[in-house]
Amino acid sequence: MARYGLLSGSQADAVGPAAYASRLTLVDRLACCPCTSHQIRKCARLFALPRTLEHFDLVNIVILHCHFQRGGVTQVVENHVRFLRQCDDVDRVVLVSGPRSDGLTDKVLSSTIQLNLPDFDYDTKRFSADQNRERADQIAQDLIRLFASEGLHPDQTVLHWHNHSLGKNTAAPLVIDQLAKQGWSFLLQVHDFAEDNRPENLARLIQASGASSKSELDRFLYPTTGKIRYAALTAGDTETLSSLGCKAMTLSNSVTLPSEKAPDQETTLAKVRSAFSLPSDARWTLYPVRGIRRKNVGEWLLLAQLLPDDWYSGLTLQPTTAVEKNSYLRWKELAATVAPKAVFDAGHHEQISFAENLSASSNVFSTSVAEGFGMTFLEPWLAGRSVVARRLPGVTSDFEKAGVNLSSFYDAIPIPGNKDWIDQCHREIQSAMDSAIAQLPAGFRPARKLASPITDSIDFALLTPKRQTEVLCRMADDVGFADAVRQRSQKLVDAIASPPDHETIHANAGVIADYYSIESVGKRLMKVYESVLKSDAVMIDTMSNLSAVDLVNLNRPFYPCRTETLSDES
Repeated sequence: MARYGLLSGSQADAVGPAAYASRLTLVDRLACCPCTSHQIRKCARLFALPRTLEHFDLVNIVILHCHFQRGGVTQVVENHVRFLRQCDDVDRVVLVSGPRSDGLTDKVLSSTIQLNLPDFDYDTKRFSADQNRERADQIAQDLIRLFASEGLHPDQTVLHWHNHSLGKNTAAPLVIDQLAKQGWSFLLQVHDFAEDNRPENLARLIQASGASSKSELDRFLYPTTGKIRYAALTAGDTETLSSLGCKAMTLSNSVTLPSEKAPDQETTLAKVRSAFSLPSDARWTLYPVRGIRRKNVGEWLLLAQLLPDDWYSGLTLQPTTAVEKNSYLRWKELAATVAPKAVFDAGHHEQISFAENLSASSNVFSTSVAEGFGMTFLEPWLAGRSVVARRLPGVTSDFEKAGVNLSSFYDAIPIPGNKDWIDQCHREIQSAMDSAIAQLPAGFRPARKLASPITDSIDFALLTPKRQTEVLCRMADDVGFADAVRQRSQKLVDAIASPPDHETIHANAGVIADYYSIESVGKRLMKVYESVLKSDAVMIDTMSNLSAVDLVNLNRPFYPCRTETLSDES
């Protein structure tokens, strides 16, 4: 088509049939068409032939998020776009965000339309309810104007909005409510909850909504008027949304690794040993995450203490925000004394790529206490590596139901102690919980109690970071105490150093490659879009007596490491 001075196929896909066809006369359309009869459907899509000539029901997909910088949501969007651009039932794919969109690949940029609104990005300050409504009105008007300029109409378009309720942009729920009342169809995909130990986010939302009760806040955050449907990453989160009166379905992430051949383990292990000055016989394990607070870095240090003598473990990435960096640097400084086999910043070495770090590893660790989906639990199996991880029932139960064998996971790391010490630990946990929610008005705090304490031990992850530090220091100095900890977690100790179970690795890789592939998830996504467009515009009443903040916290234990705040001087 380029030889006729027209757009390339990828460019035509990006601008869409309606805009593309407007550049062509009818004679142009007929003269430049080299298609054979079996290509006519694709040709009609490009040339925007009248739909009466074919049983077309093309849909436009608008994907919205505060930003498209590198991260979990952006990767999800990239995978969705990759599938949608090869789907004959999809006309245009439009990406809407604030100005930060440098995380999108060239392939996605060339096959989509990008629309940027400055007010769409993260809030830089708190807003009153009146201020929030005023700017929501403006954002809604701007979106409608942009949609009209692209020829998008409510009856042919699904607006797929990611993390609208997280509190990063408090105008989002109001914008959605306005557009839904004007006939636009929505899929609201919730990756993370503001109600899940994010008190700063929740406090911003309370102020911006003007809500005076939990139920009023729920109505603000989770609108159900019009053609609005919800998607969650796990069955548990789907149940939470359904309990709030939302029509919700589960839509998992897709799980992939680059298709190029993995590097040879012996070669990459030699590179890792050299890069990090490890012994010539060292074995390598990897914790491939950014070391933010919810990744429970203190427990990773404990796993490093449990490693056999010739084993080392690397954590790949530093945090980027000040509050997360302070926590991370505290653990890094402590590790030099109590866990010298823990290697920080393993992903920042200029001579070692992520693929080489992973290839060099014997297995992969995760000590995270909170995940929206849990990509680290699945990806390593595709690379031929087993995973030793803290089990998060709200996440991992979905994987096991899909057929993934997670027998190498652990439920807790019991730390022995006398009754007085354990009672004191529980008082400190309660105090940490109270401090975390103190910034919330009393009527918005979660109804949550600590579990009845076990009298002779306590899970390491439940301890405050100060107590975790105490345990790590004692592990390093007291051989008898260290042996007692090992004995209580013998299955975990064995899993850390077990030779690879190739049968389990192969079986898990097969399940993941099938059920969580881009194509499989994409097909489920298209069914969701179809249900959204065909749904009736109805108002659904809330079915649960519990609020979102109560429902979310009911199924999520409180871990002090998630909410600890260290000053720069700490």
